Amino acid sequence: MFRKLSTLFLSALLLTSWLSTAKAADNLVVTFEEGDTSFVKVDFDDGGKQLSSVVNGFDSNSTKVLKVVRGVASWAGTTIVNDGSKTLIKTGTLTATANIYSPKAGVKLMLKVENRANAGQSVEAYSTEAAVIGWKNYTFDFAVQRPGTAGFNGAVPYNMASIFLDYTLSAPEVTTTGQAFYLDDVSFPAAAAGGGSQAVATSTLLNYEDGDTLGALNAAEATPAHPQGIFGGGSAVIAEAPAGGLGGKALAITKTGQPWTGLNALVDTAGAVRYTNAQNSKVSFNFYSPKAGSPLAVQLFSGGSQIELSKTAPQGWSTQSFDFATHNGWSANTIYDKVVIFPDFQIPVSSPADVYYVDDVAVNGAVTPQVPDSPPPPPCCEPPAETKPAITLAAAMTGKNAKVGTVLSVTKGVWSGTTPMTFKYNWYRCTNKSSVATAAKPTVAAKCTLISGKTSSAYKLVAADKGKYVRAMVTATNSQGSAYSTTKSTSVKVG
Repeated sequence: MFRKLSTLFLSALLLTSWLSTAKAADNLVVTFEEGDTSFVKVDFDDGGKQLSSVVNGFDSNSTKVLKVVRGVASWAGTTIVNDGSKTLIKTGTLTATANIYSPKAGVKLMLKVENRANAGQSVEAYSTEAAVIGWKNYTFDFAVQRPGTAGFNGAVPYNMASIFLDYTLSAPEVTTTGQAFYLDDVSFPAAAAGGGSQAVATSTLLNYEDGDTLGALNAAEATPAHPQGIFGGGSAVIAEAPAGGLGGKALAITKTGQPWTGLNALVDTAGAVRYTNAQNSKVSFNFYSPKAGSPLAVQLFSGGSQIELSKTAPQGWSTQSFDFATHNGWSANTIYDKVVIFPDFQIPVSSPADVYYVDDVAVNGAVTPQVPDSPPPPPCCEPPAETKPAITLAAAMTGKNAKVGTVLSVTKGVWSGTTPMTFKYNWYRCTNKSSVATAAKPTVAAKCTLISGKTSSAYKLVAADKGKYVRAMVTATNSQGSAYSTTKSTSVKVG
């Protein structure tokens, strides 16, 4: 209650100077109330033990605050602002304030602001005094360089903020682990409403034709210095589009890397461009898949967070449209600064590698030209004739140098023929050694006797096997008949 009353009292005192200080009310203030579009919540900690949530009714007050249950790591914290349209601190206005409830006195409170596009560009500030028990308004002065960290740089767009409660430098566990802090009214005077770097929504189409300099950036590996392009393995090159589409050139993606290999199609690291807005919530493009039923996904990133839509692509060319207004996590007020396309998403690579094509990527009202409907596939040939099983890779047995008590196992090998196919296992005790696998039952010359009742793929040698050679036989059966694959015997007699 002290927190809210003190704020109201201070507002009344400042009312007479409002005209001269004009824009004090335009500060960016994270209130955690309904409709506070500036607030984002991202907890980070060792093992995800830090937990924050917006609550109301605390301290007999109906307004909302952020409750933070302190995690384990010394560096556990919570990101509360991630907005490319704001500059949170700037030359001449290097302070921020926050109302904080601490359950313990004497702990350090730290606020960190950074460039959301480059985590290496950041500046940190302790509060002007250590925490006291209960509510207090704290000031964070970024003009005071914290030892061991970077100082303020006027050329950096500081547009992301994170709070650290009971921050320590080296202790493995903080003294308030599991205790609740509360946060309210985090104010950044430098970020006047509508101020800072303004992200604009620009109609953009990547068609990969000559002269498309933005699209040409996709034909490369994505790196911190070159964020557009392929990541997760594989390669991309601008090439002639396959038949059936609109012709011309397209981006060919050869997927030879991870199942999540993707394309950073559009990336803005300066926070100056947005790829969706209230009027234009769709990302569309033409897509060529070499196979039917291929999963296709698109993600929009805002700093370190993302939202995703997915669907299934048919074989050949298709025009794909992803309307993020249908996603519960999408907001017209959020500046999404990266568009990522995932061909054949989360499917392991094939051999030889499949090649997918992307063309006419459109955002912010640009239009992807519609490709013609793919014709139905021509009628296929007669089904292949049914055949009996045939061994292409012989069955093999492990544990050839065996002793009584050893467990031998057999792999069924690789078979061709009509499916479905069933497999049966038999084990033999032989007088003579056999060093060659055969596609038949054991020969008379091997002097083998069937071991009764042993029909699994594993067999434990017993005393009766001592002084003998042991081998296994796999029988494959389908609708057309049966075939055999008999392994080599143990390389020495069972001891």
